[in-house]
Amino acid sequence: MGSYRLSKFAERDLAGTLRYTIKTWGMKQGTAYFQLLRVARTRIVNDPFLPGSKTRDDLANGCRAFRVAKHLIFYRVKGDSVEIARILHECMDFSRHVGEETFP
Repeated sequence: MGSYRLSKFAERDLAGTLRYTIKTWGMKQGTAYFQLLRVARTRIVNDPFLPGSKTRDDLANGCRAFRVAKHLIFYRVKGDSVEIARILHECMDFSRHVGEETFP
């Protein structure tokens, strides 16, 4: 693989998660969480069907989810790239926030 695209929703999710983490737990924890998400994204891009990822065709055609701490990254493979639609907290109603329209 090697390449990825973030949807506008995923960009907002990431920014909001980092703002919240920094505000609540400080810059050090925010940096650590950002790094954790970055490593997970790299793993997904290198192997979209990696162990631990789950098919979520109930949300969108070809959609997969991968858990990172308290968040899930929702993505799918499109050609030779990975499209990342959302990065959502585990307590959210995924069916309300992930669908065909959320992919780039």
